[in-house]
Amino acid sequence: MNRQTQARNARSERGLSLILVAFGLIFLLALAGLAVDLATLYVARNEEQRSADAAALAGASQFVTSSVTSGLITVQAAGPMAEAQAVTVGNQNLILGRSPNLSTNNFNSTCPAPSNVSGGCLDFSYANDPQITVAVVQNVPTFFMKIFGIQSVPVSVTATAEAYTPSGSGPDTAVNCVKPWLLPNCDENYIDTTASSSTPISGIDNPNCPVTDSKGNPVLNSAGGQEYYEYFVVPNPSGYANTILHPGLTTSGAIGELLTVKPGTPGDAETPSKFWPVFLPTNGSFICPACAANDQATSGTNSAALYRENIECCSQQIITCGNNTLVTPINGDKVGATGAGVECLINETNAGVGQDCISIDPSNSTVCPYTGVTYSQTTPFTIWAGTDNTYNVSPGTVIQNSNSTVTIPIYDGQALCPGGSSAATCAPQYVNVVGWLQLFIQRVSKSNQETVYAFVMNISGCGNSGSNESGPGTVIPVNTGSPIPVRLIHN
Repeated sequence: MNRQTQARNARSERGLSLILVAFGLIFLLALAGLAVDLATLYVARNEEQRSADAAALAGASQFVTSSVTSGLITVQAAGPMAEAQAVTVGNQNLILGRSPNLSTNNFNSTCPAPSNVSGGCLDFSYANDPQITVAVVQNVPTFFMKIFGIQSVPVSVTATAEAYTPSGSGPDTAVNCVKPWLLPNCDENYIDTTASSSTPISGIDNPNCPVTDSKGNPVLNSAGGQEYYEYFVVPNPSGYANTILHPGLTTSGAIGELLTVKPGTPGDAETPSKFWPVFLPTNGSFICPACAANDQATSGTNSAALYRENIECCSQQIITCGNNTLVTPINGDKVGATGAGVECLINETNAGVGQDCISIDPSNSTVCPYTGVTYSQTTPFTIWAGTDNTYNVSPGTVIQNSNSTVTIPIYDGQALCPGGSSAATCAPQYVNVVGWLQLFIQRVSKSNQETVYAFVMNISGCGNSGSNESGPGTVIPVNTGSPIPVRLIHN
């Protein structure tokens, strides 16, 4: 090849490198644009899932606060409240700065949810485990994909949550943040007067709960037999096994009852008006308010400080259903410790004021002397923040979670250790937990040996029939006082 030929070939390849670089840059820009759009879609989907999860949990929480699982209201009444709460919370979680546009108009009364729109559906096929599914659908705009004619990409997610009433007696039937009181399974507002003998009616009367008069003498029925208080939760075996005996609102149901929860001496017989103060098992992990700083016990198993700590703080120890809970009955009344602990817990001052109020309380006009408090038995109950509340809200503000809302275990009522003056007198013993009471503590009376008054807000049995164990899920407590957890079962 001569020099002229070589020169002509060199001239013919001029600019080829520039063309290759140009095509390479276009390809890299396309990849970068695709990466940007994919990252945007990924972020949008995560934000959608967050919105759907929050909405579903909020809707399921409404099942608990409305006490539909305890028979207080019908599923027809609970559904719209759950939908409204889900929509409110879901729309507060923006997706790329935009609302997910959830609307109660796009909720079905039965599942599945409407397609291609943000909405949801309700599932009451298992009355004890009501579910709500929330779907979030968004057309996410693209940036660089517009070059290829793709203006937006539809992204959809779903989340399902339930108010979970466990069945059986395994570790899933468990509650944390339980207060150190055992309440016998005796509903003081119900006595079955139809008994014709000294034998309790199977499935209705609790043989461990005899009715006595003010002097401790047995109360007899017309046939001369011992009267017994009825159950809160009917245990196995019976024709009413694992059911709430009196669902619904007082005066025909147990929800809304005012209980006189009085610290009883372990040597006394169980009565509905006495809980048993006990040392519950603890893993040493507590979440405590500021007022409990000087009461926390670092050692010892039979101290007033440990007992107060269990009242004031939220113990992370899980207490399970069945004969699995090892307790140590407390020697003595622990009257002072009870009063101090409850006052700290509910933000009550020595004058008996400052604590939160609930609408079912007919005396709240005197307990809560601020504007806007009204007495009402309508559901769901309204709770107002008290004058000494620690929630950073103004007194009289409507709140969802209250320090006055607590959970205590219901046990079968069999006699505990009689107690005495020595710590060695009462050894730890197992008790059979048959259910849970969610209570709203109204006040503690210093003038009446620190008697604790509380309203029944909810009841949960151990092993309610018809439970929908529809899959694994992380149990997420509604608040620190709920016996019925809310959980995401899939998303």
